[in-house]
Amino acid sequence: MQKNCWLLLIFLLLPHIAIAQTGNCEPAFAEAYLDAGNVRARILNNGSLFWRGSPHVYEVPKGENTHAIFTAGIWVGGLVNGSLRTAASRYGPWEFWAGPLDEKGYPPTDCKPYDHIWEIRTEDIQTFLKDNSISNNLKNWPWQLGAPVVDGDGNPDNYNLENGDLPELIGDQRLWWVMNDRGNIHEATDSDPIGIEVHGSAFSYANAGALGNVTFYEYSIINKNTVEVEDTYVGLFTDVDLGDFDDDYIGSDSLLHLSFAYNADNNDEEERNGYGIAPPAVGFTFLETIEAPHDGIDNNRNGVIDEPGEKIGTYAVKSYNSSGSGDGDGDPVTARDYYRTMQGIWKDGLPQVEWGTGREGVPESKITRFLFSGDPVTRSFWSELNWNGAGGTIDPADRRMVTSTGPFTIASSDTATIRFAIIWSRGKDHLDSITELRKDTRAVRSSTKTLYTPLGQVNFEQAQIPPPNFVLGFDQNFPNPFTHSTTLRYSLPQPMQVRLAVYDMLGREVALLVEAQQEAGIYTAAFDAGNLPAGIYLARIELDFLQFTKRMALIR
Repeated sequence: MQKNCWLLLIFLLLPHIAIAQTGNCEPAFAEAYLDAGNVRARILNNGSLFWRGSPHVYEVPKGENTHAIFTAGIWVGGLVNGSLRTAASRYGPWEFWAGPLDEKGYPPTDCKPYDHIWEIRTEDIQTFLKDNSISNNLKNWPWQLGAPVVDGDGNPDNYNLENGDLPELIGDQRLWWVMNDRGNIHEATDSDPIGIEVHGSAFSYANAGALGNVTFYEYSIINKNTVEVEDTYVGLFTDVDLGDFDDDYIGSDSLLHLSFAYNADNNDEEERNGYGIAPPAVGFTFLETIEAPHDGIDNNRNGVIDEPGEKIGTYAVKSYNSSGSGDGDGDPVTARDYYRTMQGIWKDGLPQVEWGTGREGVPESKITRFLFSGDPVTRSFWSELNWNGAGGTIDPADRRMVTSTGPFTIASSDTATIRFAIIWSRGKDHLDSITELRKDTRAVRSSTKTLYTPLGQVNFEQAQIPPPNFVLGFDQNFPNPFTHSTTLRYSLPQPMQVRLAVYDMLGREVALLVEAQQEAGIYTAAFDAGNLPAGIYLARIELDFLQFTKRMALIR
């Protein structure tokens, strides 16, 4: 009788207990290629990126058969009812499976129907807006699974192209997929599943120059437990292999929320699939993460404490050696090893410290979460080119690192969205490439909001006589995307000084359309792109002390 009472109590409490069940899903095998810009990247839907077995593909410049990254992937770890759970892998077995979780948090009985990566490109939308031609990408956009849609008909619960709905395109090519961590057992970390559904996305711009060398990513992590996931960290694992895999160095820049890899000397051996003379650098930066609490800490490291909307940013940059499971600085094996790595701690619990390799340090070493945080270009402070403060260098080799953000809590049914970018830059030599990487990172970070603004439906009405008391307006250009010329419309509620100009994504002015004192009314301005290269441009209007910006897509 007593046993039956306990069983009844457990049954009644089941809705309030975090689910730990796993399914019987096969590994996810879908893949697609992100290639709108100057990068060709192999995208996977199993938590990994670029490699699931030969070949590894993060080719940049595209078409030259030289690759900057061997593999990458997301790690997630947090506490569910006080129990540590992780979903993280490096080279397989991977711990994410295709498909969503249902309303009770259970995985699909069969994940194969969801084993797909969906795609949308600028030309899909451009052709549709031009002649109403519906491509397969438009027709098959998986809005029912949560793929984002720009609502054009006022009904957020449908997807109706004829009435104005469109896939939410960011960049010139966007890939989207859905996965979960309950599809099967976690062999890599030997952990119970966290209970998360993840909407993954990768996109790029078809611009020439620096922006074309960047790929962007977004992971929306949905907590499908009935309890919150506390002290959550998200990590980006990377095995870099910058051309020749065996001569790399790594570093970090905490102010730019940046981890990076660069060549140890100015010649990356071409006979070993290297970049040759003046090799590039590649960096990883969290652009937008979770809003930080009011904790008296400058979490985004911009000099302002507890500012409105402050985000956590990059929490730690940590490396480890492929030296076996028994070493404190070796490969992670258990869930605790993965979690500590994301916390910037060695897997045996020792803190990461400045100087040396970050493990042994020197007597005056301080604890740090950012590995090799000095400047290799000037050899100031601590880097692999100055590990001991006296110019000593560390032997280059194959490097692996984890860049993490956190900690934060994901409430039941809530979503945590993480955005990051991978930036490839090449300078006059291997160290100047780091300088260029930092410059490009600043440009990307300062334009994050614009870069993640979706290209949606365009509604444009011919200019009319303004009604009384009309308000200030700045409409999206039409058409958008455009091939040669486009028109902008704005309205003034009173006489104002107006300056309307067009800029490229690096902030350089390419056209001045209006600069005059104008009376109240509705105005239009035409922009002729001339010989400008295809890509994204910004139309910015300055009205007295007000400024507004619109993103425009030029297609050739």
